[in-house]
Amino acid sequence: MKKTLALLMAGIMLFALSAGCTPSSTPTPAPTQAADTPAPQAADTPAPTATPEPTPTPEPVPATTVTILFTGSSVSDDTASIAEVNKYLAEIGSGLAVKPIWGTWGDFDDKATNALDTGDTSIDIYFTASWSADNYTAYAKKGAWVRLDDPANNLLEQYGADMKAAVPQVLWDGFTIGGSEGRGIYAVPGYKDYAQMYTWDVNNTRLAELGAELGITFDDIPWSAELFFAPEFAAALQMAKDKYGPDFYPLWLEAEPAARSICSTDADPTGLLYYGFDPQDPRKPEKPVIQSRYDTEIYKRYLEKVREYYLAGYINPVLSNQQQANDALTAARQSGEYLISTMTYAYGYDKTVSLERGIDARFPPISQAIVSTGSVQGSGYAVSVYSQNKEAAVKFLNLWYTDSKLAALLAYGVEGTQYVSNPDGTIVFNTDERNAYLPWRNGMGNIFILPPEESAGVNYWNEFKSYNEAGVPTALLGFEFDTEPVKNQIAALSNVRDEYIFSLNTGAVDPAEKLPEFQEKLKANGIDEVIAEINSQLEAFFAQ
Repeated sequence: MKKTLALLMAGIMLFALSAGCTPSSTPTPAPTQAADTPAPQAADTPAPTATPEPTPTPEPVPATTVTILFTGSSVSDDTASIAEVNKYLAEIGSGLAVKPIWGTWGDFDDKATNALDTGDTSIDIYFTASWSADNYTAYAKKGAWVRLDDPANNLLEQYGADMKAAVPQVLWDGFTIGGSEGRGIYAVPGYKDYAQMYTWDVNNTRLAELGAELGITFDDIPWSAELFFAPEFAAALQMAKDKYGPDFYPLWLEAEPAARSICSTDADPTGLLYYGFDPQDPRKPEKPVIQSRYDTEIYKRYLEKVREYYLAGYINPVLSNQQQANDALTAARQSGEYLISTMTYAYGYDKTVSLERGIDARFPPISQAIVSTGSVQGSGYAVSVYSQNKEAAVKFLNLWYTDSKLAALLAYGVEGTQYVSNPDGTIVFNTDERNAYLPWRNGMGNIFILPPEESAGVNYWNEFKSYNEAGVPTALLGFEFDTEPVKNQIAALSNVRDEYIFSLNTGAVDPAEKLPEFQEKLKANGIDEVIAEINSQLEAFFAQ
């Protein structure tokens, strides 16, 4: 019985243990929270992801168009070239476009001065130089050019650092002048030849034909300024007239440059004064005394001889017409319809111009290469004070002076159309296409980043730089004539000069009659006051 009771008690205990291990269907109450203990928060449920609205495509910002007035151009069709220029400007993200105005040798002066004198806002950048009608120094003093290094708004520093580094310091120094906003830089110098040499421009194709009959060659001729007065020179002109017919004019003279070349005088900012130098040693005279260019013995001698050549039929009468002369001269040179002319030479020009003209063109020196204030200021680009796009204009100049592809497009046209490239980096022009798009290369900014022509050779630009560096400085290098004290006289004298100079310098009028008349009008309008003022300033310059 004890055994039965024991078994019964064991069974009851086993049942109790089994029941305690079985889950209950009734939830166990949660322990009570203390009053200051925050209740646990339920987990945040993520909101459904919204489909993002598409980002609107921004409207393209139109490029700022910069308008430039060039000089010396012979461009009949620029459509494809300028389209490529603006396409490239867009590709590099410049935000710029360019619109050129292709001034010619004949119409640039009037276009530039008329636009500036009327405050034209449509032109942003002008070609300017020591010799152009929109004279660099004179128009800086008038207030026509933006001072690029103005301390109050230094556009050159902000937007032109690259071109500042690309152009030699000697040019920036030469372009630092006294202008309307103080002494500073009023244009970007053209980086081309700053050593200047007067030369003959000889059509040796025709000269060789004449020489075969005379028994002489190009190398037999003493090429100097004195040649102009030699009987042999006149005889060659007459032979050319006889051989090629009465409508052929063998002697083509650009009124002012030709007279300067033969008379050995540098250009001056007034166009009135004799900045004479020794063509064999341009350092002399060491301390020149300035006089009127039109009252020197060499000028009188020049006029007498050029009159003789005009009456003999060697000079085309169109050269005495200021509005037509330059275009006619350019056409005669380009077609090879001349025997001899004069040229203010650029290094290597003979290597390229022969191909352009289809003749054997040669350029024997009249003088040594000189470096003067006028030659250093021989090419530049100024931003107009009337421009509505001054910052964009400087940005464009900075690109143009440093980007070789942009420079080549503007100066040479489209690769594959106007020219083809060789593996050595030189180029060959397609003559027909090039003649339709022919800007003046030496007026195209920084020419040293252009590809050299095959005829010039791969070392052309290094040789060109050496030519610049070998130029002989004149005594007047660094001298800047302040014309302000005699500006009224110069304005009146310039009008007198324009009345006479083309007809006198090309032989169209008798100098025995017209030169005294011209000189008398110069005196009546203040030439003596101008001469006294410049010599006073020059004395102070040499005393420094």
